[in-house]
Amino acid sequence: MAKKMRRMRTFARTASKSMEKNLVENAKKLQKDPYLILPEYGDNYSGKYFGKIKKSLDKVHRFKDDTKKLEKLSNKRDLDSALAGTLILALSEKAPYLAVAKFSTGDITYAQRGRADKEKLIAVQHFDDPVLRLLGIKDISLKKKLHVYSWPDGFMSTGREAKPPKDFIDFVIKKTGFAYGNGLASCGHIDEENVKNKTPQKKYYLRIHWKSADTTIAICETCARNTKNTMFNLTKYLLESDISDDFQIDVIGHVFKKEKSEHQTMYLDVYLSGKITDIELINKNKKQREETIKDSGEKLFVLDDKTYGDDTDGFIKALKPNKFEQVGLEFILDQVEEPVVVKNVTPNKVLEIFWKKHGKDAINSVIDDEGMAEKFYALDDAPSDILEVVSRYCERQEILSQLPKYRSLPPLAKFADHIARTYKTFGEKKTLSEIEKRPDNPKGKSLAFAFLLVFGKGQDKKWKYSSVEIEYGEFLKTYAKKLLDSDPKSYHNVLQELLTASGSSENIGDNKI
Repeated sequence: MAKKMRRMRTFARTASKSMEKNLVENAKKLQKDPYLILPEYGDNYSGKYFGKIKKSLDKVHRFKDDTKKLEKLSNKRDLDSALAGTLILALSEKAPYLAVAKFSTGDITYAQRGRADKEKLIAVQHFDDPVLRLLGIKDISLKKKLHVYSWPDGFMSTGREAKPPKDFIDFVIKKTGFAYGNGLASCGHIDEENVKNKTPQKKYYLRIHWKSADTTIAICETCARNTKNTMFNLTKYLLESDISDDFQIDVIGHVFKKEKSEHQTMYLDVYLSGKITDIELINKNKKQREETIKDSGEKLFVLDDKTYGDDTDGFIKALKPNKFEQVGLEFILDQVEEPVVVKNVTPNKVLEIFWKKHGKDAINSVIDDEGMAEKFYALDDAPSDILEVVSRYCERQEILSQLPKYRSLPPLAKFADHIARTYKTFGEKKTLSEIEKRPDNPKGKSLAFAFLLVFGKGQDKKWKYSSVEIEYGEFLKTYAKKLLDSDPKSYHNVLQELLTASGSSENIGDNKI
């Protein structure tokens, strides 16, 4: 997998004094030593090819003081012609007009002298730049499968063998800005053992193993948002015919079942071309794997990139639902036979995904009443809210089923019974509105005021009652509270006590069913 080089665009501009001076100074250095544009080497394979280039450079260099001869020698496309054109700068000491090539790293100026390839002209005139000087030997290095390393303090070819010098490794790893030790350069948010074993963590991470350097670089997805393209930034300082021979790139993350946690990393070609960043590579692979899961048809739960396999209970627990949502989720997810892949969701959101298909059955599983289930399902509320209403309805029905039943009751007892049953099924708010429907007589009003006192609302409504009704209501408060707090077993006797205390001589026992 060769790293693709970006196409250059060029245009011209008037040279500044500093630009002109730098190019002329570099040209004069090449007058003294033309080999500055070539890497050092210690192996015979590198020597075979760079030795030939040196001979070509020597043929040019011997005319370093002859402008006319250099102009003639600069009319070819090769590296020696680029040297010839550059040596002309040293003699003229002028470069008033410069060509400008646009690179991903910025604009590069160079003097167009002769017909040499512009990349080779740039490499020769900027031989002191560790990235640009690689352009001069890129073609021969890639063709002959040479391994070349370039850094500010060195320029080295190791021939057929990928063998980066220690100084070079230290230089490029330092460029990442990550802490480095024990062969690991990391953002610090990934466990060292996990990186070593390619073990997934809660969040995805990018793992780059540089084989020849025995070094691994690991970047979590959070930090990857700020790193641009780490591989491009590493490999712009080296030449290798096939990057994939020396670098293993993996996006590691939990998506599939544990026994399938390692998967082929996709989009490497576009990543190595520099067209996408670290985080884009991670996100593209995350999306690809999620789509693969969804297409698999297997029952599988994934929440925020953590896999729960087919563990429904574990998945629901991680969602942290309330007791009403939990009941619905347990029923619905038991029916689901497809992958559930979600992130940053509430329990209600998961319910919504399957509500249309399973919501009515989920309601009916709670109330066991298809007619009522249909009515609740038709409510225009969130599934979570509907499930809570259904649960409250069941609780009310349970309470009502346990309270004693009466064929009929006298008006005062009927009012007290209605208030008590309303409170036990609907709570205080609904009960307060029902108190307003009291019998319109002194005993009824006194009893209503007693219930208001129980709820701490007597002072607000005091103006509606006479002093006698208020006094009698204060007397009945204890009996009213006892009725509201009564259990089904004591309810009948407590209701009778309240009725008697209200001044009624009627016995409601005969009306009990």
